[in-house]
Amino acid sequence: MPPRKRPLEPSSGMPAQPDAKPVISPASKSTSAPAPAPAPASAPEILPASILNNLPGPEREVYKRIYEAGNKGMWSQDIRYAMKLAAPTLTKLTRALVQRGILKEVTDVRHRGKKVFMDARIEPSPEITGGTWYHNGQLDTDAVAAVRRRCLDQIDRLGAATPDMVHKGVEREDPRAGYAIDQIRDILQTMALDRVLEECRSTGEGEFSAVRAGRVCYRRGGAPQGGMIEGIPCGVCPRIDECSPDGVISPTTCVYYKKWLQMDF
Repeated sequence: MPPRKRPLEPSSGMPAQPDAKPVISPASKSTSAPAPAPAPASAPEILPASILNNLPGPEREVYKRIYEAGNKGMWSQDIRYAMKLAAPTLTKLTRALVQRGILKEVTDVRHRGKKVFMDARIEPSPEITGGTWYHNGQLDTDAVAAVRRRCLDQIDRLGAATPDMVHKGVEREDPRAGYAIDQIRDILQTMALDRVLEECRSTGEGEFSAVRAGRVCYRRGGAPQGGMIEGIPCGVCPRIDECSPDGVISPTTCVYYKKWLQMDF
């Protein structure tokens, strides 16, 4: 009987091949790069070439410039200066683009006299629309009144509370309310301007026992301390950056400023 052949041993330069084939996960079957994530709905891509190429040259350039401004839009005067266009020419171009449904004109609650244009598919930013508390450019007094009641309920329950504490309490009572912490903070500040609440710093004792010492919090009522100058509402107004003589928020229309002027110091 001939001698049995010994199996070949792998050489030092060649590793042994395993008996079982490696399992390939679905993710590793393809070496192609992953598809890019789709653009968010709030930032649509620029109009396709099939549409842009059918626009007259000046209209196309105006659209591109306004599209770049995104959800803040572009004031007609800024477009004029940037593109060196006469006012009648710009009016004709923007009117044509609005009629085509490519652009839209929006109202800036800070400057109602200004014409602001943006891509018709883009939603304006909160600083243009006024945010949650505005609807079609008008203050939604019912929505403001509702959240003020919710905040006051939390202050009455807690005695003194930070914006975070009020926000968590409102969310706990109504998870569907959907208020952001910044919205609650704005409402608390306006309630302090109305002297419904008082903004103060916690001492960590007594009625402030639930609030860490030194933190800004709110409690019921209270007139400002420090005299006439410290009581000026502009110093603590959350909308001070949006206040202007010709805006919807202005010294001439501010109810808090009028109340301050009428106070007997």
